[in-house]
Amino acid sequence: MKNLFPISSMVILSVGLSACEPKVEDSASSGTHLYITSGTCYVGNGLTAETPSRTVSKLNLSTGVVDEIIMDYNTVNSTDRPQAVLSSDDANLLVLVENSTSNARRIDLVKKKGSSQFSTYFNDSTTLTNTATHIVRSMFRTPDGGLLISKSVAAEKISSSKGRVTVGANPFINAPTGGSCGTTNNSLITAAVAVSNSKYIFAHAAATPNNRVVFVNNVNGWSAAADCTTAVAAPATTTYPTAMVYIPSTTTANAGYLLVSYSSSTAAQDYIYAYDVNETTGAITGATKAYENASVLRGISAMTYDSTSGGVFVANGSTTLANGIEHFTFDATSKTLTRVGTVPFAGTSLYTKCITGMTVAN
Repeated sequence: MKNLFPISSMVILSVGLSACEPKVEDSASSGTHLYITSGTCYVGNGLTAETPSRTVSKLNLSTGVVDEIIMDYNTVNSTDRPQAVLSSDDANLLVLVENSTSNARRIDLVKKKGSSQFSTYFNDSTTLTNTATHIVRSMFRTPDGGLLISKSVAAEKISSSKGRVTVGANPFINAPTGGSCGTTNNSLITAAVAVSNSKYIFAHAAATPNNRVVFVNNVNGWSAAADCTTAVAAPATTTYPTAMVYIPSTTTANAGYLLVSYSSSTAAQDYIYAYDVNETTGAITGATKAYENASVLRGISAMTYDSTSGGVFVANGSTTLANGIEHFTFDATSKTLTRVGTVPFAGTSLYTKCITGMTVAN
C-alpha cells in the first residue's frame, strides 16, 4: 500500500529541530542537489559518532547550504534511522531505513519536495531481517536496475521488480569466508558496491586480518571461497573501512577506480585510499593514499561521487570534526583527491550530524 502521510498528520517536530530550521527553496527551483541522510553512522572503531537528527536533507550543490528538510523521521516514530539515499525518479528518492528497536526495516519512497511525504517501497522482513544485529548500512544501484544493500552480516540484492535475489537460500553475499575472503566476514560489512559488469566489492570492518576490501568475481553473488578473487588489507591493522565509491574508467573498458575511506581511533590513520580495479579478473591493485589530513577528515561515515562534475563528497560522522561535508576533485591519473576550497563544503548543522548516506541528483 502506498498511502502518503503529510507532515500535518504526524507528530510535531521536536524542539531541537524546529529551533534552527533552514530556509526552504522556492517551489519553482530546479537543478542538481546533494541529498543526505542522518542516521546511525559507522565512523570506525574507537571513535564516537554524533547523535543523528534522523532527517533527509537537500543541500545546494553550489553553496553547501541546507535548502530543505524533505523528510523528518522524528515525525514518524522515535526509532527510525535513515541510512542511505538514492534517486528513484524525478520526483522521488529511495531511502533505506534502519530500525533495530522494532526491526521494521524498509525502503521508503520519499518525495523530493518537502512536506515529509513518503510511502513504503519495500519492507520484506526476510530480506531486511528482524534480527537486531542485522543493521542495514548502505544501498547502491546495480547495473541491472536492482539494489545492493549491506546489512552488517551480509549483503542482499533486490531486483528491479523488488524480488529478493539469493544464492540458494542465502543472501546474495552471505558472510564470505575462506581464501581471499578472509577468516570471518559476518560481523560488519560496512558497504558493498557493484562494478560495471555486475560483479561486486564489499568492505569488512573487523579485527585484523579481516579489516579488508574483497572482490566477488561472480555476477550471481557469492557461493564459494573461489568467488573471492582478490582482497586488499586495510593500510594499518587498527584502521577500518567505513565507506566506498566506485568510479568507472572513461578510457579503459571493464576497469575503474575504487575509493575507500578508512577510520581509526589511532592518530594519523584516517584517510582515503584509491585502487585500480580490473572488472574482468577481479584484481584490486595500485593502492594509493588519495588523501590524508586529520584536520579535514576524521571519522568518515559516507562518500558519494558526482559523475557529472567529477566531484567526490565526503562526510565526517564522528564528533571530532563536528560533522562537516568536504568536497574533492579526483585525478584518475595520480589517483589522488584535491580539496575544493579551504573550508568544508557544508559546515556543521543539526542536519549534517552522523551522515549515513549521500547522493547527487535533481
